[in-house]
Amino acid sequence: MKKMLGLGMAVLCLLGAQWSLAQQKTVKDGVFTQAQVDAGKPVYDSVCRTCHDQRFYRDTLRSWNNQPLLWLWESVMGTMPADNPGSLMFQEYTDVIAYILAEQGFPAGEVALDPDNGMDEIHIVQP
Repeated sequence: MKKMLGLGMAVLCLLGAQWSLAQQKTVKDGVFTQAQVDAGKPVYDSVCRTCHDQRFYRDTLRSWNNQPLLWLWESVMGTMPADNPGSLMFQEYTDVIAYILAEQGFPAGEVALDPDNGMDEIHIVQP
């Protein structure tokens, strides 16, 4: 009887873990707004495009698969642009991330992407 109870608990734990993963928020869930995409395009065009085309970002997102979007934002903020890392405003980095995601086919939503509010809970998935 104890073995059956232990086995039942193990199955419930596994099912709970699968449900939790299924409920994980991703970049497919409309985690940025169209206004952020529109604001990010001119920044991308003037600062990022000279070194990075959209194919670069498709490969980059693949390498960040299942990682929190905040980690990518922090990495970009700390290393880009290569000749002057950290030189953009926080909102400009956020808008550029929104633009890149939109260009990779991810949908805009109703809530703005915000590194101080839940971006650590949004996971990157492959385009």
